[in-house]
Amino acid sequence: MNTKDKERTRAARPARRPAAASGKRPAGKARTSAAPKKAQEAAKPMPDVVFLPPKPFNRNRLILRLLTVAAVVVALLLGVAVFFKVENFEVSGCSQYSEYDVFEASGIQYDANLLSINRAQAAGKIIRALPYVESVRIGIKLPNTVMISVTEVKVPYAFKDGADTWWLVSSGGKVIEKADAGEEAGLTKITGVRLDNPQSGMQAVALEEGSGLTDENGNPIPQTTTQAQRLYMALDIMKLLERNRILGKAASIDVTNLGDLQLWYGQQYHVKLGDSARLDYKIACLAAAVKQQNRYESGVMDISLTIRPEEVVITPFKDDSDNFLENP
Repeated sequence: MNTKDKERTRAARPARRPAAASGKRPAGKARTSAAPKKAQEAAKPMPDVVFLPPKPFNRNRLILRLLTVAAVVVALLLGVAVFFKVENFEVSGCSQYSEYDVFEASGIQYDANLLSINRAQAAGKIIRALPYVESVRIGIKLPNTVMISVTEVKVPYAFKDGADTWWLVSSGGKVIEKADAGEEAGLTKITGVRLDNPQSGMQAVALEEGSGLTDENGNPIPQTTTQAQRLYMALDIMKLLERNRILGKAASIDVTNLGDLQLWYGQQYHVKLGDSARLDYKIACLAAAVKQQNRYESGVMDISLTIRPEEVVITPFKDDSDNFLENP
């Protein structure tokens, strides 16, 4: 084939597309890996870290921010002082005193700042000033109201002092006031301990006295049990009676001998508690046993060694003289 024929043959063949345009790799060529490129890029030296200089301190801007914060605080304080003042009060749970008496005893003043009231201090003043108040809760209601919730004591107990005067005392040991003439007849009388100079609103203190007993040489016999221990025992029994809903049903509680505690349930049952061991359980058994008995029954109820309420033993009184409750 001469030269001219070769040129004609090339011209007649279709032109080949480039490998990039067809999307196919040319045959016979291996796939190129990207790993060497990444290795080359990692091998390149990293540029130096550039530290920018801090912005210059702007004292005027700082002062402006502080003045703004101070202005906001002053505005809030002025708003509280102007708008949140004591103008009204609400008292609940109080029957022995008027609402005004409770509010006045709190020491809170009208036009005082509502949000700055010392609630604990005000509650303490009410409890000290008003003997029949046992606990106090104080709240506020915006914009101008003080709310006082009062819990009053239930006082069915009477103690004698050193001058044979009866005083009303709560189960918490708080002296309420001197009993009116004959008022103690409807209360639970506590015998075996006396109060030392009782004051209304104050905590009861036992009057320490000598036993009055002497030995063969005429020397006084020291007491093995203090009057304070007897007082604490009486208060414990009072609380247990209330817990078992025997409030005011006991005619008397005798703590003269802590190893032989006794009480009268009305004039129906003369109850022997024994010592102070398991006293809470014994009082619970007393409450359960009374519910199980007929109303017309009466006698001596011995629960000093009781294991179950149904095992409480009641011994009928022998005669009417046994069923006589002597006034302490």
